[in-house]
Amino acid sequence: MVVEEVRYDFAEYPKYADDFVRDLLKLMIISKLNSTARNTTKDYFLKLVSQVEGCEANLVKYGQPLLYVKYRGVEFTDQKVASQFARTGQVIDVTMESIFGEFVKTFDKLASMSQSKVSWGIADKPDRMFALLDLFVDAVNKLTTLDKSSPNSLEGKKFGIRNASIIRKSMHVEFLIDGQLNIAELNPWKKKINSANLLFGNSEAAKAIVALMKQ
Repeated sequence: MVVEEVRYDFAEYPKYADDFVRDLLKLMIISKLNSTARNTTKDYFLKLVSQVEGCEANLVKYGQPLLYVKYRGVEFTDQKVASQFARTGQVIDVTMESIFGEFVKTFDKLASMSQSKVSWGIADKPDRMFALLDLFVDAVNKLTTLDKSSPNSLEGKKFGIRNASIIRKSMHVEFLIDGQLNIAELNPWKKKINSANLLFGNSEAAKAIVALMKQ
């Protein structure tokens, strides 16, 4: 297993720290996006992928065919690379690990290069899933800036995306907070108050993420 830790210090350019966290979270989600290769789930996955710049579907045959993404030439699966970050003030520590050393370097390059920032929802009428994902990203970022004395705070805590699976026309986002698993369900076809739900996890921060998305 290859593990790399990279520190990004925005002390001299504090206004860019939020942008970096948001872009990193988008990349983490895209790198874990997947669905079965069957029926309506496949069709919806392909629709979403077509609305991400530099992204296309990638068919992977494990026990059953699964769809992942090829993003800017990089073929991702849930086994290729895992990443987490922790933010303290304007300092962001990113940890990447993989059994493939080149994927650690590639992920770091995608995260740090401005021309590789994830641009999604690129359509005349973008799918509402991207609006929900933006709310998720914004909520996580906001909680990383909340004083750690608050039970809702993510300051200094390790945050990672373990999986982002499409199930019919919804998404299950599995995310880790200091190693503890939480699962949020995003439903773009429901009213805002019901469009995000916490399916699993009891941390106050996870509950706060979903609550912020519903505001």
